[in-house]
Amino acid sequence: MKRRIQIADDSPVQEPMLPLINIVFLLLIFFMIAGSLQKLGPFDVNPPASQTAESQPEDTIVLWFGKAGEVGIDDQKGTLENLSSFLPVDYIGRPVEIRADRETDGVKVVGLLKRLQELGIDKVQLMTAMEAEQE
Repeated sequence: MKRRIQIADDSPVQEPMLPLINIVFLLLIFFMIAGSLQKLGPFDVNPPASQTAESQPEDTIVLWFGKAGEVGIDDQKGTLENLSSFLPVDYIGRPVEIRADRETDGVKVVGLLKRLQELGIDKVQLMTAMEAEQE
């Protein structure tokens, strides 16, 4: 025996909204997980161009170096003199990736490399951006 649902002619028919809301939230979660998230530094840098690219290990310390000589790690920033105060406690033996601005003077980058060497850091990489024609 089939039951028939009668809808009164004077009331509007309402479509169920729950499946639509579920789909929207599933898409939102999918794009949040699938999108690549990147940590932002304490200030903006415009890296120099390169021909090749390599991935960094997960324990890499990302060091930001601005064209005015400011240095930053995570959300902290300062100068070369107080660099050791905002390095992680377990920085010895971990690689450091330098994200320097392309307009930074080479002498300042060499000074940064000497300071890192004084602190006992021996694995350093200079981050660059892929050239437009290589992407």
